[in-house]
Amino acid sequence: MKSEDDMLNRRTFAEMLAQVLIKDPISSYSFVLGLYGKWGSGKTSLLNMVFENIEKIDNKTIVFRFNPWLCSDPKQLIVQFFKQMGTILKMQGSNFDKLCRLIDGYAELIEAVNIIPYVGSAMAAVGKLLSKKARKHNEERGDLQNIKNQIANKLREENIKIIVSIDDIDRLSNEEIIAAFQLVKSLGDFPNTVYVLAFDYEVVVKALEEIQHGDGKEYLEKVIQVPFEIPAPIMTDFHNALFSKLNAILGDIPDEKWDTAIWSNLFQFGIKEYVQSIRDVIRYSNVFSLKYKLLQDETDPVDLLGLTCLQVFEPMLYSKLPYYKENLCGNNLRYSYESQKQDEEKVKQTIEMLVPGDGTISNVDAAKNILGILFPRTRVVVNSFYGIGRHYVDKSFIINNNIAALECFDRYFSLRLEDAAIPTSIVENLIYHCKEEELKEGVLKLYKEGKIERLLDEIQAHAVKKSNSTITSERAILLIRCLSQQWSSFKVDDTGMFSVPFAWRYLNCVDLLLDVINPDVRFLFIESIFEDEEVDASTLALLLRDFETKCGRFTERTPSESKQICSREEVEKLENIFKRRALEAIESGSALRKERGLNFLSLLQQLDPELFESKKKLLITQDISLVKIISYSIEHGTQASFTVRRIWELNKKRFEEFIDIEEAYPRIKDFVLTKQFLELQASDQMDVVAFLLSVENKTEDSAENEIYEEEIKKELSKLIEDNPWSK
Repeated sequence: MKSEDDMLNRRTFAEMLAQVLIKDPISSYSFVLGLYGKWGSGKTSLLNMVFENIEKIDNKTIVFRFNPWLCSDPKQLIVQFFKQMGTILKMQGSNFDKLCRLIDGYAELIEAVNIIPYVGSAMAAVGKLLSKKARKHNEERGDLQNIKNQIANKLREENIKIIVSIDDIDRLSNEEIIAAFQLVKSLGDFPNTVYVLAFDYEVVVKALEEIQHGDGKEYLEKVIQVPFEIPAPIMTDFHNALFSKLNAILGDIPDEKWDTAIWSNLFQFGIKEYVQSIRDVIRYSNVFSLKYKLLQDETDPVDLLGLTCLQVFEPMLYSKLPYYKENLCGNNLRYSYESQKQDEEKVKQTIEMLVPGDGTISNVDAAKNILGILFPRTRVVVNSFYGIGRHYVDKSFIINNNIAALECFDRYFSLRLEDAAIPTSIVENLIYHCKEEELKEGVLKLYKEGKIERLLDEIQAHAVKKSNSTITSERAILLIRCLSQQWSSFKVDDTGMFSVPFAWRYLNCVDLLLDVINPDVRFLFIESIFEDEEVDASTLALLLRDFETKCGRFTERTPSESKQICSREEVEKLENIFKRRALEAIESGSALRKERGLNFLSLLQQLDPELFESKKKLLITQDISLVKIISYSIEHGTQASFTVRRIWELNKKRFEEFIDIEEAYPRIKDFVLTKQFLELQASDQMDVVAFLLSVENKTEDSAENEIYEEEIKKELSKLIEDNPWSK
């Protein structure tokens, strides 16, 4: 840690200690200073600041930071110390060449010794413990003491001062701890050398007593000349350090992206319980920094902080979360008391799986509180304190990228957006900024990527958003026009058991956006949409049906003035435009060239039965138009039993408004043998097969008039194989 990153206000102490170590007069013996502190008290941070200041104040003093953790055993610890010291000296220049050679020889001789003796007997035992190899070194270079004396003399002659730091001694094995002190007191006690040792006093005393079978405190007193007890910081110090780190990571975050109340709840009832040391602060802030850099535009920062806390301090819980997405996301409101209780029981079982009482969770209460705040659906189950947390609001949670939104959940875990997600920057550009052509291209691109439903959800969320960024009347007009012009070309499977009908998503967007448009120009704009030749007649039918329902036309419901988009008179004007546009689509054949292009027929029949009757014969003159009548008459859905299955069903009454089934059947049987059948879109081909199977009633397990998807595909494959044009 650098001084500017000081989190515990120890900069001044570090500067003063550095001054003392540098100004300590050159002496004929080594000097050993001990920094005592519990694990997590900030010893390493303080040590780093001290040596940073030494390097700033005096560039002549040689600084050597030795990491004993890189050594595999006690002997290697001592040997590597001297080898690394030699390397540090070589880096100082050629003036140190002789000293480097002496220290390298010293390291080699120590390495040749079979046993590294304990302090107090090191030099005396050398003669007894040297191996044959060691004796050879002894003869060639002089004994160990002689080399040590030469090193000492050189340090004195050249007035070379070395300050050495050795950190985390308490985390070494007992044997390595003894070796470290032997190194300092006996083998490396050179003149002009200062050792700064950092460790947990109680841990080291215990290790010394176990190895030495004596008084560990007394042993330390012989080694450490000046001890410094680092006071344990109070919890407030750690929390302030955390806040400082997070402020640096988050920067100048907009108020609307920071939920102060939820952050206060998360910290007070969860995160605070885990941050107990400076190491906790560093671990937590480092992991959050990485995730935030990658996901800051696609996640809620407060939610990311809460989840990161679980990742760092409750890894077992965190690793399970992705498997319970469906039970955690969304709200806990159900349509009946019974279903509400069933959901609560399901969530309760989920929490028991995530937070078991088997000791794998370090802080059960804090973990549950964090879950209750992140996932509102769990609040009742985890028994969170009254008043903490939040209620789930679907659109708000989506637009804020909250983890409890099903659509946003996955990105928090994969360090990438989930497959259906759209980057926030793209969403905001499309909704608020880009020009019309870019908007069209962007919407089409998202459709091709399978993200059109998510875009509609985003538009809805922004349309109801109450914030500094709101959709203007001009942008609402642009968005409705773009969606309406492209709507008939969008094909989305919405037949799932719990799928929201695709048309509803479009109408919800339009309704919300129309509400934004200036009332003085609203109807003129709607009228322009109905006149726009780029807007398909089937899309106009969808819009018109919605307007009619809201003003009470063709329905028994009492209209609500607050929900009316158009007046009765305005709706009647739109009906006239629609009838003209529908007639043009039929007569020009454009309706026949589009998939489900006749979906406007039921509304046309309702508005003008005579016009419908006069034109329906035109629709059955050609086989290709008869196919469109079949598609118009086929209904799609989903059936659930042991499995979920998609079904096709022929609405015979609707079909026979155009032509008798017995008359149409032989025409279609002949048609499936033509080249035109092979050129149909896949959805039209499947509708044709469903029609044939329904008439023939030769399905194996489908109910009457209901044809299962797998049966249609099987029969379609056979028809294509038998078609002479497929050869």
